[in-house]
Amino acid sequence: MNSNKKRMSLAKFCLFMFTFLLISACSQADKNETIEVFALETFQDIQNDKGLYVKTGYKIVNAITTVEESKTHLKSDIKSVEDFYDGNGTYIQTEIIHTYANKSKLLLTEEGNTHSAQLQEPSTILTPSNPADNFKLSDMSSEEKKQVREHVLALMEKL
Repeated sequence: MNSNKKRMSLAKFCLFMFTFLLISACSQADKNETIEVFALETFQDIQNDKGLYVKTGYKIVNAITTVEESKTHLKSDIKSVEDFYDGNGTYIQTEIIHTYANKSKLLLTEEGNTHSAQLQEPSTILTPSNPADNFKLSDMSSEEKKQVREHVLALMEKL
């Protein structure tokens, strides 16, 4: 009987220590958020006869990317609003995309998902004057970042 009490106490102690270590490991995560406005050229998915991808136009993007990493996990969360234009600058469509992924370094598991919706009106903000060139709005002020963040999060409500 005394042996069972010792085993039970040892099991409780081990469970307590495991829980404590797990909580302390999870609390030391580095979390980085990046807010961006940029334009990129878009290309066909299939190569032409010369083995080249043909430019189809460009897209303007407002995005929030959050990455959190600790010793036990890696999480990423990307929310973006993408306006697509053809080579002549004519608007085509807008895609609202929310992608997230979670990778456990302890359990060696991965999970994630993507949700998207289409709109039929330009929806990005702080757009460049000549978006056909690859462009990135650098040195955004804190007010501009706040504006883009609120705008993207508001559009995520449509998903």
